[in-house]
Amino acid sequence: MLASRSNTLPMADESGFHLSLAQFDGQLPPVEAHVWLANLDQQDSVIRKLASLLDAAECERAARFQVLPAHQQFVISRGFLRTVLGKYLGCDPRVVHFRLASHGKPELAEDSGIHFNLSHTEGLAAIGITRVGPIGIDVENTRREIEVIQLAERFFSKKESDWVRSQPESMRTSAFFACWTAKEAYVKAHGGGLSIPLDGFAIVPDREKLQLRLEVFEKPAESERWWMSRLELPQQFQGALAVDGKIGQVRTGWFVF
Repeated sequence: MLASRSNTLPMADESGFHLSLAQFDGQLPPVEAHVWLANLDQQDSVIRKLASLLDAAECERAARFQVLPAHQQFVISRGFLRTVLGKYLGCDPRVVHFRLASHGKPELAEDSGIHFNLSHTEGLAAIGITRVGPIGIDVENTRREIEVIQLAERFFSKKESDWVRSQPESMRTSAFFACWTAKEAYVKAHGGGLSIPLDGFAIVPDREKLQLRLEVFEKPAESERWWMSRLELPQQFQGALAVDGKIGQVRTGWFVF
C-alpha cells in the first residue's frame, strides 16, 4: 500500500505548496504534482512480487544486470512505477504499457493526460506524476566521494560552479548535488537529452526555500514557463522536481511495501 511518513516529508514553504499525501486514492487534480518515494532496501519476497508485474522487455533488461544490487534496484523501481501508474490509471499494473518518446524518454503508450518520470539511486526511488505537462524528477545519494569543484566546473554554468565554490567546504558536496539534481530534473522534463548544453542554463538553489528558479540564458520565456522545486528527503539524499507548466501544489508520500 501507499502511506505518508510525516517525519520525512516536505514542510510547507512560504508558498504553502508542499503537502503530504495522506492516502493513495489515485486522484490527481489538474494543477497538482504528486511525488511518491520508495525504499529500495527490500526483502526477497517483495522483490519477487514486484518482478511478477514486469513485462517481457523489462524482465529481459533486468536479466542483463550482472550485479545483484543493480538488478534488484531495477526490479523494485519498475514494479513501483507500474503499481503507482496502475492506481492513477485505474488498471492492473501488468497492463500498463510504455513507449519511448524522442530522445528515449519513457511515456505512457495510451494518451491518458498523465505525465510521469522515475528516478532511482542507491537506496531510494522516486516518481513524479502530474497532468500539468512534461515532468522530470531526480534523486541522488550524496554519500559518495566525488571531486566537487572539478565536476561543477565541467558540467555547470559559471554561475552555478561559482556558487558551489562559495559554499563552506563541509557543505560543498550537498550544494553540488542540490544543483545537479535540479539540472537533471529539468533536462529529463524537457526531454532534449544530450542536446541540452548543461552550461546553457543555471539553477542556483536557495537553502531557505524549496522552490527553484530556472534561468535559461538569453531565453526569458523558457525560464518563466517552468516550475521547479527541491525535494526534502532523508539526510543522505538530494532531489528535485521540474514541471513544464504552473503547479498549484505538490503532495508527497512514501510507498510502503
